[in-house]
Amino acid sequence: MTEQERHSLSLPEIKCETGMLEGKSAPDDSKCPVAKYRDEFVPSRLIDEAKTGWFPKGIRSCIGCELCSPSKDASFPMCVDTLVTAVGRRDEFIPLAFGGALDSIVSLQLINKYKQNRLGWIDNGIHVAGEKDKSDVGLFVGAAPYLDVLLGEEIGFNPTDESRAAVDLLNSIGISPVVLPNEVDTGADRLHEGDSEAFIKLGTINRDLYKSRGVKTIVTTCDDCCYTLRSRYRKYIPGWDFKVMRLADYLLKFGGRLTFLSAKETVAIQPPDMYTDPDGLDSVRKLLKKIPGLTIKEIESGHPSTFGGWGQFDSVTKRIETDFLKAAEKTGADTVLIPSTTMLVRLLEGRRPGSWEETSIAIKGLYQFLSAQHTVHEEFAGA
Repeated sequence: MTEQERHSLSLPEIKCETGMLEGKSAPDDSKCPVAKYRDEFVPSRLIDEAKTGWFPKGIRSCIGCELCSPSKDASFPMCVDTLVTAVGRRDEFIPLAFGGALDSIVSLQLINKYKQNRLGWIDNGIHVAGEKDKSDVGLFVGAAPYLDVLLGEEIGFNPTDESRAAVDLLNSIGISPVVLPNEVDTGADRLHEGDSEAFIKLGTINRDLYKSRGVKTIVTTCDDCCYTLRSRYRKYIPGWDFKVMRLADYLLKFGGRLTFLSAKETVAIQPPDMYTDPDGLDSVRKLLKKIPGLTIKEIESGHPSTFGGWGQFDSVTKRIETDFLKAAEKTGADTVLIPSTTMLVRLLEGRRPGSWEETSIAIKGLYQFLSAQHTVHEEFAGA
């Protein structure tokens, strides 16, 4: 296969639902955080290059943050997914985080015959639905159990602590969620590599597991997982008809009786954006406002709510992460609260000595913070 055959596009066969390839809409280049550090990465130029019938290889640097998208119906990242899928898996070197450990785990999950050990974080202090129990609500945990092993000691934080806090908060409103013992990765990195076959297989496994347990709504503490399960799965996975929600959105909608203890603290949060909050619910702020005495500061707009997939650990994404923490520090807050497990791990991983320019603001997961502050209604005790 020639270089041209590997990277050429059959444009008449490509259906980009956002209309960008047809010129009906265009990304706003000025809002792209990647373009700030990569001169060659200009979203509108990459779309123009694709229109010529040649795959714009630089497009894989997109972190998927949606900041450049003019509306939720005109998504540049979704157009990226379409173009990458059209070309398939590239032959060039694919960067892998943690020496390829996570990618190797996904490869084993694709075989789908090994029993995973991913529920060790569930203790007697929280309640999940039993294996034979059906529940309308499932909690998607993602790579958190494996990240505990890979990074927990180094960053001083186990990502499953956010999962445990999520179950605690759901218990507090009377819900014992389904947590799948053999849940698999969302496959977002595989899709970004162009391996749509693996992505669809992973999604199909998750679909069948949740359906077998009677789940109707899936909640997650990871915004990256939520984005893929809510937006990408609906397009690529047949029969994916679950309602997918951020835990913050679910708690705001169904946790009206959730109350909190007083906290004399100042915290920084991101303003709502299209990536995390396409419906404009502003759930994080509204939940935090339920905490008496808490002062909430907002980080200046323009910083992404994702730093890309695990295969996008590079100098550019590190600089974007640093910019985010500097902006959080400017608010004068003591702590920045992160509502996404993946983003939280990325920031804590970068905070290790010598990893980047020092920043002093404390970094905490939103759900651990909420779990530590909430009160328990007597009628929900032992849910």
